[in-house]
Amino acid sequence: ISVDELKSSISVKISKEAVMSINSPESLFTSVNGKLETKVYIAGLPNRTENIIKPINPRLDGCIRGWNLMNQGPSGVKEVIQEKKSKHCFVHVERGSFFSGAGLAHFIIDYRDSGSWTVDLKMNIRPSSSTGVLFALVYNKTVPLSVAVITKGEEDANLQVFLDGVSVATLDSLMLCYPDRLTVHLNITPTEIQISANSSTVSYIKSDALQEALELLNRIMQIPVSTYVGGIPDDIPLPTTPVSAFYHGCMDITVNDRQLDFDEALSKHNSIKSHSCPPVSQTHHDVAHFPRE
Repeated sequence: ISVDELKSSISVKISKEAVMSINSPESLFTSVNGKLETKVYIAGLPNRTENIIKPINPRLDGCIRGWNLMNQGPSGVKEVIQEKKSKHCFVHVERGSFFSGAGLAHFIIDYRDSGSWTVDLKMNIRPSSSTGVLFALVYNKTVPLSVAVITKGEEDANLQVFLDGVSVATLDSLMLCYPDRLTVHLNITPTEIQISANSSTVSYIKSDALQEALELLNRIMQIPVSTYVGGIPDDIPLPTTPVSAFYHGCMDITVNDRQLDFDEALSKHNSIKSHSCPPVSQTHHDVAHFPRE
């Protein structure tokens, strides 16, 4: 990408081919100390531009190398990126979203339908060797529902479903400790909960206790709740839920037949890679990065 200033116009080129020509730059750019000044956005458009342009703002999802923007020197783009690990590239990538264990994503989803409600999750996960929250519903500083990976050792982990802090279902699978991905399906209604996955076994608490927990969840689901993926908010009191750690690993998740795109989240931590995940060797050890040069 290059911007060339000519005698009476400005030419923008991509791969040496002109894609835009501005014949009267004075009317577009701001004069600062006798020089024309503008802002250049690469890989997307700034937020809050709905009143200026059409609301189509796809971001580039990938890596850009060979930065040399206006020969900026020691304070240029290259040095800024090298200092921020969240802006580094993975050496190799696979499909899926990557959670570094440092933050979460927030969505607003309405689970109510025709006087009832359903929470239907389909998750394709490859966790690291650490405990973390995959999915949680939050209301008024409480966590009525959460799903978490619980690690007990290098080759001992399970996936548990919690209703108001009580473990109501446990899924055991060696796939949680190995490099293959685990496909999990969780369906919760006002009267029942079902969870299944490939190469796994499932156990539930006693029926009476389970129905009591579902009745409590049913009362809360009559009102809007907040959806979090990858953890629970920091302002939730620790005694509220048995697991509060952020999830570390790869994940694809579909909620009520809607595949979540983390670039469309209400908010998400900068460390979450929405559409790229490092291979196994990088997920289970220190993640290898290389800077955008």
